[in-house]
Amino acid sequence: MWVKKRDAIILSIVYFTFGITWILFSDWLVLRTVENAGDFAYYSLIKGIVFVVLSTMVIYTTLFLQHKSRKTLEEDILHETTMTEEYRHLLKNQKQLLYNLIDESPVPMILHSENRRILRLSNDFTTKTGYRLNDLPTIKALAENCWPHKSEELFTHFTQLYDITDKIFEGEFTLLTRDETKVTWALHSAYIGRDEEGLKNIITVGIDVTEERAKEKDLTHLSYHDDLTGLYNRRYYNELGEHFNKFNDLGIVLADINGLKLINDLFGHEYGDKLLETFAKILRSTLPRDAFIARMGGDEFAIVLYKYELSEVKALVKAIKKDVQANVIKDIIPTAAFGYSKKNINEPLQNAFSRAENMVYRDKVHEYDKQTDAMLESILNTLYTRTDESKAHVESLSALASPLKEPLALSDEQSNELDMLIQLHDIGKISLDSRLFKGKTLTDEERIEINRHPEVGYRIANALPRLKTVAYAILTHHENIDGTGYPFGLEKEEIPFITRIFRVVDSYEAMINDLPYNKAKTKKAALSELQAYKGTLYDKTVVDAFVASMEKSA
Repeated sequence: MWVKKRDAIILSIVYFTFGITWILFSDWLVLRTVENAGDFAYYSLIKGIVFVVLSTMVIYTTLFLQHKSRKTLEEDILHETTMTEEYRHLLKNQKQLLYNLIDESPVPMILHSENRRILRLSNDFTTKTGYRLNDLPTIKALAENCWPHKSEELFTHFTQLYDITDKIFEGEFTLLTRDETKVTWALHSAYIGRDEEGLKNIITVGIDVTEERAKEKDLTHLSYHDDLTGLYNRRYYNELGEHFNKFNDLGIVLADINGLKLINDLFGHEYGDKLLETFAKILRSTLPRDAFIARMGGDEFAIVLYKYELSEVKALVKAIKKDVQANVIKDIIPTAAFGYSKKNINEPLQNAFSRAENMVYRDKVHEYDKQTDAMLESILNTLYTRTDESKAHVESLSALASPLKEPLALSDEQSNELDMLIQLHDIGKISLDSRLFKGKTLTDEERIEINRHPEVGYRIANALPRLKTVAYAILTHHENIDGTGYPFGLEKEEIPFITRIFRVVDSYEAMINDLPYNKAKTKKAALSELQAYKGTLYDKTVVDAFVASMEKSA
């Protein structure tokens, strides 16, 4: 076995130390015990032999121990080498296992190192963002591509992750994918150890919450906005009460659309909704950009102005009213009532709201007759244009009914109601298809449709307070005494008296004129037919009074 340099050095040192020590010690011992020269020579020989024997033993022992030590060391080194190779192999397998786990993860995953390099991206990350590892080799590239508007901020954020020693929730981030679609992820990061280079590795997991946040946003929007107009709703107005009360130079404007119920009853909620949407657009375009606008419900709106100047508010209201009236719906000119007030210093906005509300009521009352007259005129003009009704027909009915008021002992109230019924009895036809009045023979379905006009007329009259007293008469003007009429099949006194009067007058006027479904009869034949059906179709008392009045005028 070859002696290595380290072993030779150790052996030389041991031999040198032992030799010097032996010489000094043995000479000292001999000099102490030997008295003559002859004995000294003898003991020196003995001393030399002992030195050779002892030095041989020392050399052998030293070499043996060195050999044993080296062998043990070599075995340890071999073991360590074997273990290191096994560890490296295991580490390689674990690393591949980690990569496989990341690749197949059902959620977006990013494995990155404290040297700011991205080591792995999950397949789900690539699928959802369109980016591969070669597109995003570093954290900086990730931030610049997925958060272009906040890249520096996000780079700094990721850099701070390398100080963590556990797992953390980082918050929610809105990323931009390769095709510029926005996705929202809740990011969770965890420290998973150091790699073979001693660098910290962090794994970041993204939980896609895009749909959930979109739904929450929609729910929040719906909870604070009116779904028809897109304006804020009463709930949000109420929640902002404390916010509004912090301002001093604040004003409120209230608006109430007139005739919305009438338009709904006339043409259906489609047109009522159209009016509400149009009104909302007018408010948005006319009012200041910072104005708070809310639909409080139905036809009522509230506007909060952060800067209140009375002259400006009056000008705004005037402009809005003008724009509203320009949006005619089926020949109906809509109008709106307004009220406004300034919030005094240190008072709640509700006080100003109440003052503005009172002003709205005053505006509605002040304008009521004018608005009702204008609306009725619009309705009647449309009725005469689109249906088989005419002013001449109304005038003829009035002339026939007027002589009956005295003999039938009508009160002034009944007399006025009869006049209104004559004028408005077929007002419900305004909502029907104009093609039904072209003089053609009607199908069964068309007849059913046209027979709806008393119900529509009733709703119209009910929508206008001035006409409510005649609404039921309009509803029942096609009922017969024997219960064969429509819409309810009422009998005798169940039918209002003025309606029974109208029924006789209207039937006579129809009989003496040419109609698509009936040739004109002589006045005598028409009177005979009324008498033939009194007690069945017509009220006996009314027929007798009508015949008497006609004979008197002949």
